[in-house]
Amino acid sequence: MTIGEAARATGVPEHTLRAWERRYQLFTPVRAASGYRLYDEAALASIRAMQALVASGWAPSAAADELSRRPRAVPSLARAAGAAADPFAPLVQAAAEFDAAAVSRIIDEQFALADYESVVDGWLMPALVRLGKEWAAGRLTIAEEHLVSNIVLRRLSAAYDAAGRLQPGAPILVGAVSGVEHELGLMAFAVAARRAGIPTVYLGTQVPPADWCRAAAKAGARHSVTAAHRKRDAHLAVGLAEALGPSSTVWVGGSMQQATTPACRPMGHSIGAAAQALAAELNPGRQAS
Repeated sequence: MTIGEAARATGVPEHTLRAWERRYQLFTPVRAASGYRLYDEAALASIRAMQALVASGWAPSAAADELSRRPRAVPSLARAAGAAADPFAPLVQAAAEFDAAAVSRIIDEQFALADYESVVDGWLMPALVRLGKEWAAGRLTIAEEHLVSNIVLRRLSAAYDAAGRLQPGAPILVGAVSGVEHELGLMAFAVAARRAGIPTVYLGTQVPPADWCRAAAKAGARHSVTAAHRKRDAHLAVGLAEALGPSSTVWVGGSMQQATTPACRPMGHSIGAAAQALAAELNPGRQAS
């Protein structure tokens, strides 16, 4: 896509993209015959990771240095899986056929291709968006979409357990307030947070703010993570922040995260980068992984 399209897709202004390219060389867009910059998925992943760190308070130079030390996201998980034209077609087809075994196999194959964070940001989250669009267009039923969602949730739950027991210290609480319907992104973040060394308790969905406050008090948690994908979700996140009070910080992901400021702190749109940025903020002396 062109620089204008990349700016709209990531929310990063064109002049900032040019500055990041020139100063930090985190991504190198190709040039079309017309001379326009063209950004691929790998470049967009780098932009979103940079954006998430800067939004979390990192100086751009420090964020660029941090990202340069991390393993790069696989540029095309789709090509490695043999589906270069449409990386999500096999999953959509398996869902349409209500083939649970095929869905499980496809998901496992993707997670075998690269590290967890690269797969989540580079394939899984976009795949779930694609499935939602297929349902909205009438090409998938709710049952077929839920089949995939539940298999993904079980896969993420297993990854959460595999990431280790609760770390010492006050945990962060991750979950969805009552009225927020999306869970998979939050569960995916909870896994990434544990992998980043953050003590994490996953609360699940439909948690009333009063109960969230009681859980925070019992756990000694001063940080909470939730999501806002709709305007209503943003209002609910702000309500949670108000209920928890000024001594707590509510971090928010999702497409409407910016609508929660200044009551909450946006996390950006890269799960892996957000987990690393939060880990660095909670423990500034910790060596980034």
